[in-house]
Amino acid sequence: MTLKLNYTQRLNMIAVLDSMEVQGRREIHAICKLQDEIDLSDEEKKSISYEKHRTPNGQEYATWALNSDGYVKEFKLSDADSSRITRAIDSYRVVLARDKSWWMPLISQMPVEEENVSRS
Repeated sequence: MTLKLNYTQRLNMIAVLDSMEVQGRREIHAICKLQDEIDLSDEEKKSISYEKHRTPNGQEYATWALNSDGYVKEFKLSDADSSRITRAIDSYRVVLARDKSWWMPLISQMPVEEENVSRS
């Protein structure tokens, strides 16, 4: 699978992968490696004013310039990584209406899952 992702999609895809429940050190390592591949370089982060913040209760969140979605990078993913991304997207629990600007273009690039039809 090939995905074309802008900065916002890349940062949010890392968060989606982070929310996945996985078991085993090999699968955890593979997810971390995929996140590293998708992550922005230090130069890219600087160009969009990317910053991490922490709330008083310890929760971490990131901010970046909203006008930074023009740059798109293409990722050619292995079958295993494609499967990981598809599982992460399919199991993501909450997609808010405000997320559709990055979510809809992302899922439009995903393979369409065929429905299982039972035949009697």
